[in-house]
Amino acid sequence: MAVKLYYEDPYLSRFEAEVVSVDGNRIYLDRTAFYPGGGGQQGDTGSIGEKPVVEVGMDGGEIFHVVEESLFEQGQQLSCEIDWPRRYDLMKGHTGQHILFRSLQEQNLDLAVVKIDITSDRKSLFVNGELSWDAIRKAVAKANQVIFEDNQVAIRDIPLDSEELEEVRVKIDRLKGDTARIVSIGDFDAAACSGVHVAKTSEIGGISITRMISGRQTSDWEIQFAVGPEAIMSASILSVTALSAADLLGTSIENVEPTITNLRASSQQLSEQLRSMVAEQVDNLEPEMIGSFSVYYKIIHGADRKKLTEAASKLIRRDGATVVLCDISEGGYLLVGCNEKLSIDCRELLKIGMGILGGRGGGKRNFAMGGSPDGSKCEEAFGAVLEAMKELLTMQHACK
Repeated sequence: MAVKLYYEDPYLSRFEAEVVSVDGNRIYLDRTAFYPGGGGQQGDTGSIGEKPVVEVGMDGGEIFHVVEESLFEQGQQLSCEIDWPRRYDLMKGHTGQHILFRSLQEQNLDLAVVKIDITSDRKSLFVNGELSWDAIRKAVAKANQVIFEDNQVAIRDIPLDSEELEEVRVKIDRLKGDTARIVSIGDFDAAACSGVHVAKTSEIGGISITRMISGRQTSDWEIQFAVGPEAIMSASILSVTALSAADLLGTSIENVEPTITNLRASSQQLSEQLRSMVAEQVDNLEPEMIGSFSVYYKIIHGADRKKLTEAASKLIRRDGATVVLCDISEGGYLLVGCNEKLSIDCRELLKIGMGILGGRGGGKRNFAMGGSPDGSKCEEAFGAVLEAMKELLTMQHACK
């Protein structure tokens, strides 16, 4: 088994090692500073014998290094180097994640880690539990306080039967062996972890949350964050964006949230009123007559599409009735319908509109609907469908 230099000295970036075995493009060394990944932290990259190391991992307890097109042989002595800037960023991100989660947990003791993803491209913490923006604000402030206090990061192994583990964040069922590797950050946090960490919290250089979204099927929340210079840059951009938003809203930065809350409530109320008016307009539409056929058509802004469908369904119950409706409040939306006794395929008419909109839709022969996120060509699509509908009705009227 290779000596794990990354645990003995996490700051070691260059080392000499002997090739123990070669399996295709997998190289096994007698000692390595390449971290194979674990604890949510991505594995290292770098070079061995000046050949790029594209992947490092663990297989059957042994660490392998993937080196493409290598000609290394067993017993060969090689100079190795990890990509230090990348590794150091991952170390800061992993230690920062410990501090951030503990700070969030102070706001909600029931908060639980589901998954950690610390990579060179993105740093994410997946959690289950309730979180408010006020709680996040307080947690970020606390996390940065702990970082700037320059707390010592200590690592030690504790027996699994030790009472000390009662004060540690640890999932015993996930551990292998007789001991747990515990990462302690001053007196602030202690957690079981197999990752590689910085020695002092000040090295992290600060932390900021860049995005908070649904964890989809993984967790309640995915919290994306940044550390170091990237954290400062993202925080600066978000700060200026918030100030700009406050200016546009005509309020102070402290009142942005209540102002937006009030605006949303007013907007929802106005939207409900508009939708009711639109539904009433559709109910009271006067048709254009083509012989005995009636064509109900209108371009609408801000319709409740469920109510729009219900209104159109009522209209086409009338003998000889057809409907072409368009809503452009959220992208483009077309609805085409006809009385079931008419020999018109509304799906074919809808295809004309969707071809212009670049959207998708479907339905039954006498009732079809579809839409597109882009409503810029909605009026053109509506006009084309309406014209095609009128041509069909004109032909059917002429054949009577």
